[in-house]
Amino acid sequence: MKKFYILLAALAAMTLNAQDVQQGTIKVGDFDAPQTTYNGSYFDMAPTNFYLAHTGAQLIYTADELADMAGKANIKVNKLSFKFYSETFEEITRGFKVYLQESDATEFAVVDGIKQFFEFGSPVLETEISWDMLETYGEDCELVLDLSNAPFSFTAGKSLIVTIVADAEDDDNCTMGSDYAPFYTSGITGKCMVYTDNWDSFIDYATGDDFPDATAMLGCGTNVDLPVTKIDYTYEEQTEPQAYYLTGTFNRWGEVGAAPNILFQANEEGKLAASVDLVENDRFKVITVGDDGSTVWYGGTVEHPEDENAYFWVTEELLGIGLSLFPGDVYKDLIVFENAKYNLILEETPGTKSPAAGLTLTVTKEEDTPTAVNDINVDNIASVKFVNLAGQVSATPFEGLNIQVTTMKDGSKKAVKVIR
Repeated sequence: MKKFYILLAALAAMTLNAQDVQQGTIKVGDFDAPQTTYNGSYFDMAPTNFYLAHTGAQLIYTADELADMAGKANIKVNKLSFKFYSETFEEITRGFKVYLQESDATEFAVVDGIKQFFEFGSPVLETEISWDMLETYGEDCELVLDLSNAPFSFTAGKSLIVTIVADAEDDDNCTMGSDYAPFYTSGITGKCMVYTDNWDSFIDYATGDDFPDATAMLGCGTNVDLPVTKIDYTYEEQTEPQAYYLTGTFNRWGEVGAAPNILFQANEEGKLAASVDLVENDRFKVITVGDDGSTVWYGGTVEHPEDENAYFWVTEELLGIGLSLFPGDVYKDLIVFENAKYNLILEETPGTKSPAAGLTLTVTKEEDTPTAVNDINVDNIASVKFVNLAGQVSATPFEGLNIQVTTMKDGSKKAVKVIR
């Protein structure tokens, strides 16, 4: 079987990172051993015909046809292939333009009883192909549209709308419409429409007053079977985000029979959040559980050389400030100093894979939600304190990095980093 490849540029663009990117293929219809060709009117041939000089076809591949893409990320369509049967001896030349778009639509729209083509934008492929059909007379042929130089990003769960425009030069056409016979799927009808004309191209029609109306008077076929198609694409496996939990004395460290650990879940801003009622001297840590069932504990650091078992106290001055947590048993439990409902925001250390090498935890009390440091009026300030990395508090800044905690007269707090 002969294959006609339409290439944009060097195949170097197809180089993949074997560790991250994988290759997938979807076959719509019996692509490997197709049985059904359409030998009737050229109004019903897709993705093109070689009988008329100008054709255009739009094809809808719904999420059902593309179901193998479900659960995959960073999908890029890089090749479309179609099959046809050749019964001509002529030399054929066609210029091709290919347009791709994703959509929630699964059918062509109908307005006042007239089917409508989809609007489309810029081509992802624009090239020309010539071949001698004498070499393939009586054979199944494969037409391959290679998009690897500019692959199309696609979202799983959407429909893929493909628009293919083909134009001949100098009346370079087959003698009979049946000389070129595309293979079709069985039962996938109404997902394809075509435009045919010997004088005006599909682009001329698409930029004219009649578009998007698809009528027989305009040379359109509106109930065309979807041709058998092979869609090649690259993708990355969709991985579930690492789950982090809050556990502590408030639930007996998640032991059997106690209250479950609290899962950090994405809030409206997409940040990992959890809320818990704690009482004075309650201790807690953040944990994650590996695939092998092992538990990783994240705790804080505190400089108390005289007491290696000291806890990391989340004092009033540290509320609303990002606290660094690290994995391992050597890091301390965090402890609160009064009864309250606490809201916690958790962020992974940028640039690390889950479970993270470090976390940032921001703790606030329900009534002490931090606000941005904007428009601070001196008359509204109740006090200013400075906290160093050891958790020490002073009215004046320490040498090095400080957290300046400004308490307003309304009780709200504002924190900024200060270096002395």
